Amino acid sequence: MVVSRSPSGRSHLLSLAFLRDGDEFFARIESNTGQIAEFKNRALDQLLTLVAGELEDLLE
Repeated sequence: MVVSRSPSGRSHLLSLAFLRDGDEFFARIESNTGQIAEFKNRALDQLLTLVAGELEDLLE
């Protein structure tokens, strides 16, 4: 779980989970507003790039 404060002082509470199932990796992000994003990829580095982009969007 990550707590971050935006420049406006607003808090964002995020839940971030990763799972590996065989040769696939899964990630799930949930914000304090109930927004959920789920990702699946066979390459962990590509999955992490997708997750990083989504986190940046959520925190803007």
